[in-house]
Amino acid sequence: MKKLTKVIMSGAAVAALGATMAFGFAACGGDSETITISGSTSVQPLMQKLADAYMEENPDVTINVGAGGSGVGISNAQDGTVDLGMASEDVSGEEGITGIQIATDGIALITSASCTVSSVTKDQVYGLYVNHTAIQDVITDAISRDSSSGTRGAFEDIMGIETIYSGMPELSSQDQVIEQVAARNNVIGYCSLEALAGNTSIKGVNYEGIAPTTENVASGAYTLARPFNIMYNTANGMSEATAAFVDFIFSDAGAAIIEANGQVVVARQ
Repeated sequence: MKKLTKVIMSGAAVAALGATMAFGFAACGGDSETITISGSTSVQPLMQKLADAYMEENPDVTINVGAGGSGVGISNAQDGTVDLGMASEDVSGEEGITGIQIATDGIALITSASCTVSSVTKDQVYGLYVNHTAIQDVITDAISRDSSSGTRGAFEDIMGIETIYSGMPELSSQDQVIEQVAARNNVIGYCSLEALAGNTSIKGVNYEGIAPTTENVASGAYTLARPFNIMYNTANGMSEATAAFVDFIFSDAGAAIIEANGQVVVARQ
């Protein structure tokens, strides 16, 4: 049998050992990183896919992707309550933040799948949203997003709309827009182009004779498009973990996810 040796440690040695072990456990726990993101409900589905792919490769990182609308993403980035905000509109004029465009997205004008209207013009859309003028005597009502929506901001900027007609529904998410449009044959709405994929309850109508497709957005033929931006607090900068995730977005793997989701990849500025 092996001889057992009894080791007697002083109280000071025991305390030192305990402190060393505690430090070791803390160091292990300290390797975990959390990234918080909020903002545009249009950017959110893409961002969640990017986050899921990144977390699969980096199990020590947790990315929490919330929503709230572009206005929320901008304000949260400005006050530093999130690591990254999301906005589906231009953020270059916003104070206290640095914006990074990660993709270009088309805005699809949508009707129910059974609506007989298949193409609209800018003048027709403007007339309906501003003056409540029917399109082709078929589409008599419109649906909009609420004032915090970046999609709404981009849509109204492109259309030149300053005030929508009184009583138009203003909804907080594109899922709500899609649900209401799908239920009626006489209404038009708008949503991110990617939302058309696999959805048989709605259809995207041609705009100025051009179909709402990723290819047409990329070529510039389909002009109803807007940027997908992320932003961070300029004074705080980005943490190493956040910067690594942004690098992933612009990698080949990130580009493949963006393309598969129906957006157009852009070069990092």
